[in-house]
Order: sequence, then structure tokens, then C-alpha cells
Amino acid sequence: MPPAPFTRLSLYGLLALAPVVAGAQSVRKLSDGELSCAQIYAESQALEQAGEAQRADAQQAQQAMADIQQQMMQQASGARGGMGSAIGGGLLGLIPGGAQVQGYAMQAAAEARRADMQDSVDKMMQATTRQMNAEQALERTQARSEHLADLFLKKDCKLSQVKAGTDRPQ
Repeated sequence: MPPAPFTRLSLYGLLALAPVVAGAQSVRKLSDGELSCAQIYAESQALEQAGEAQRADAQQAQQAMADIQQQMMQQASGARGGMGSAIGGGLLGLIPGGAQVQGYAMQAAAEARRADMQDSVDKMMQATTRQMNAEQALERTQARSEHLADLFLKKDCKLSQVKAGTDRPQ
């Protein structure tokens, strides 16, 4: 069995397991009940900033994927030989040994295109993984933020008191 398909299968397997592993972290902590209103508010603010950074990272990864896809389309359209290659091939056929040289040149060009496409596929996989990780992190951040908002309300915290610094102990 060639090693390349085995590597791809294991990578796909890891990507398939990513949501399961990511979901193992809970948004609730045993110590959440001991948080004061000010602590809940401060963590909520930090989570909001982290969420913005995660959104930006996911958008950058999505843009990278679009750029790579465009590059792959250009590579695929550039792979087709034009009229010049047909004329050049015809002329090489007139020279003794020219067909053999043409064959080597075509093999080298095909190998270079294959290597470029494989590089693009690898970059696409990295960008896809980066986007998935950013989106999963954003989902965890949003879930934690929602949990803290519920806790803030259950503790009967008042935003005006927290902002004024008159947080009463809970």
C-alpha cells in the first residue's frame, strides 16, 4: 500500500474526530458558583474579546481557502497545452531523437504540475483545519459566555452595580 493514501486517511480520521475531542471540554466549571458578579462580568468581557479574535481567525482561514481554490483553478487551466505545444511537438518530431526529448520534457512538466497541485491540496487541508479549529473555539467561547450570562442573571447581579464597582458579595 502506498504511504500517501494512508497518510491522507489518517488525517481525515483525525479531522473527523476533532468535534468529538473538542466537545469534551465543558463550559461549566465547579468553581463557577463561587464567582462574584464582577468576576463574571470580567470573564464575559474577556470572552467577548477572545470571540472577536476567533472570528477574525476563522475569516482569515476562509479567505486563505478561497485564495488557494483560485490558485488551484489557475493551475488546472494552465495545465492544458495550447497551440504552441502542438507546433513545438510537431517540430521536435522532425529532429532525430526529438520525440524522446519531447517525452522527457512533458514528463517533467507533468511532474511539476502534480507537485504544485499536491502543495495546493496540502495548503487547503491546513486552511480547512485552521478554520474548523477557529470555529470550534468560537462555539466553546460563545457557550461559556452564554453560561456566564445565565449565571449573572441567576445571581441577580446588576450591571450598573458592577460597572460602578459596588459589587455585593454572592
